[in-house]
Amino acid sequence: MARIWYVIAAVMAFTCLVAFVFAPAWAQDAGPVIAPSSIWYEAWTIVQPVVVLLVSTVGPVLVTWIAARLIALLKVTDEKQRVEIEAKLRDALHQSAANALRFALSKAGLPNVGGVISDTLLAEAAKYVVEKNPEALQKLGVDAKALDEIILSKLPELIQQTKGAP
Repeated sequence: MARIWYVIAAVMAFTCLVAFVFAPAWAQDAGPVIAPSSIWYEAWTIVQPVVVLLVSTVGPVLVTWIAARLIALLKVTDEKQRVEIEAKLRDALHQSAANALRFALSKAGLPNVGGVISDTLLAEAAKYVVEKNPEALQKLGVDAKALDEIILSKLPELIQQTKGAP
């Protein structure tokens, strides 16, 4: 129900903007709109600066408010950027896990992986990831158990790479 009000407000703002843009084209008559001998002419002469001030101040604020509501309603850019950032963080975390596993193995002096990894190597790899990517772990909400699972998921890749290498 609230969304309909945003649509109505957007349509009204668009109508006002179009009227503001095309008003000079519609007012092509040479004579004044109100006869100079009328009381309304004098009242308009007095009120006109106030009206112009209000329109020039309230108009941009109204347009900005409506634009902000439309952006919030559509949630196009924020959601898309958030998904892209999470994907990049996830890729960086997985790459860091693979690097951490290689680091732990080389630090232990084991260039080849036999398919089994000790808790010491797993702890060393997890420590490496925590030191190198603390922001990614925090933003993605990865705990120690999930990090160990990510590191263990990189083990088959590493085994395949070492078997394929001469």
